[in-house]
Amino acid sequence: MYVSVSDDAKPSASYQDDSVSDFSPTGKNKDARLAAAELESELSPLLNAKGVQVSVISDEVMLLQSLVLALLGIFEGYLALGLIVGIAGIGVVTVRSVSERTKSIGILRALGYRKNMVILSFLIEVSWVSVLGMLNGILVAVGFHRALYTAFWKDQGASFSLPMESILLVFFGGWLLVLLATFVPIQKAAKIPASAALRES
Repeated sequence: MYVSVSDDAKPSASYQDDSVSDFSPTGKNKDARLAAAELESELSPLLNAKGVQVSVISDEVMLLQSLVLALLGIFEGYLALGLIVGIAGIGVVTVRSVSERTKSIGILRALGYRKNMVILSFLIEVSWVSVLGMLNGILVAVGFHRALYTAFWKDQGASFSLPMESILLVFFGGWLLVLLATFVPIQKAAKIPASAALRES
């Protein structure tokens, strides 16, 4: 048997239960949850002898929600791993790009390109690739989130919301990590002298 109480229910003054937290997945306040816990504690001794198990609905919902959040945490771990692999890939591609374009960079230096101009051109290149990839990932994620909301939660009256802080953290944090991963090869490109234009490729 499941136990639930109204939102304005209050426990008796003598009842205390430190295991009941302020947070509730069902939106009930702490007094209502304490009243439900008190009712469960009163009914359990009476009904357990008759083979009836008493449970609080909000506790069952919290258990299911913890399982869903754990599953989503696993997904986030895989996504973070994919992001790290992608950033490492951009770093490797940048190293290869600098190595293959040594003569071209030397020609540009001979034409008057300064070191900071070489650095800026590579920063624009890697930023364009990384930002475009992350924006694409964010758009796909938002679309998937919207599809899940429409399929499961819209009919239940839940409001559509986006974790903007997490999105911004992933976007700007990923961009910063890309800049750190490509810092060494870009610095190497800036040190290529104009005489590199005369070397055989």
